[in-house]
Amino acid sequence: MSGTPQHDPELRPLRDRVTAPSSIALPTVGDGLTWRPATADDIGPILDLKRAAGAVDHPRWLVPRDELEEEFKGENFAPEHDTVIAVDAAGRAVAYGSAAAPKSPETIVWVELDGTVAPDRRGEGIGSALLAWQEARGLQHFAACDATLPGWLATGANEAATATIKLLEARGYDRARWWLELERDLADPVAEAPAAPGVRLVPYGPMWQERARDAYNDAFRDHWGSQPATAAEWAASDRLEASRADLSVLAVTSATPDTPGAEDEPRTPDAPRAPDDERVVGFCLVDVAKDEWPLRGFPFGYVTAVGVRREARGKGLARTLLAHVLRSLRAEGLDKAVLDVDAENPSGALGLYQSLGFTVGDRAVSLVKRF
Repeated sequence: MSGTPQHDPELRPLRDRVTAPSSIALPTVGDGLTWRPATADDIGPILDLKRAAGAVDHPRWLVPRDELEEEFKGENFAPEHDTVIAVDAAGRAVAYGSAAAPKSPETIVWVELDGTVAPDRRGEGIGSALLAWQEARGLQHFAACDATLPGWLATGANEAATATIKLLEARGYDRARWWLELERDLADPVAEAPAAPGVRLVPYGPMWQERARDAYNDAFRDHWGSQPATAAEWAASDRLEASRADLSVLAVTSATPDTPGAEDEPRTPDAPRAPDDERVVGFCLVDVAKDEWPLRGFPFGYVTAVGVRREARGKGLARTLLAHVLRSLRAEGLDKAVLDVDAENPSGALGLYQSLGFTVGDRAVSLVKRF
């Protein structure tokens, strides 16, 4: 299962392969609960719910508020159709679920299911009803799509969330992919990686945003489930408080005549400009979420993405970029670096990280129902 499903010329349009309800009734389970679509005004209660559930389901990381805010403003997210929330008489969010479709699917129409139930209200059938609603909404997304691509209803769970995994498997979801969370002690020395000829390292910043996104989309084209990041999605990620451009680094090189030029990039008056004749060929991006430090007991930086364009691989660029970032995190006074990796990553990323001193901690799994 390495890589992403390729276009199958024998597939019929997705809309012709599914049967979707024309309307979806709201769930009715749970004593004293009112079910309705969520709005941006519910972000506070949803965040409280996610954090209470996260203390049980994934106790080492938090959902940040601004990430939820960006989701509700997203170009492919319609809360009035794509969400449902259950609140009790006191106004507390007891359950929340969403089913969001991609803006620009390339090889998969991946509908992401995000569902949460308050720990003290589990065992009442709320989770099952919530999942049934999400699946129905997911089928509506498929029925509106004329692409001849696989359709996936997909979600993820920490391996400790056994009840969630059991519920999903009972409804036909497969454990499609395992993800490993790795940690590295920054007190350990970081070996200098050799510089690649013709490549220079530069800090990430707004001037490189579009070229970094293009490099990311190229680097992750052969990774399981990966779909192109849109300009809006990339910009939203950059706006998050945890995003640390100053600790992130890019590898850039001179552009050749047949590579995309800078003339097509969006331009903001008076904004700094990257050199027109340079191209991003590699990247190592970093977040620092201080709210999560108490959950682990130490300050850390999270490496959100490491990648190299396919034509630039084999030169040790990923090692060079990551070694640079590890030294920057240590200089920042952080104790550890954390990242997640696909256990079956086709580019050999796991071996690279382990050779740099990362060790395996938690595991999570992607669960998928295919259409």
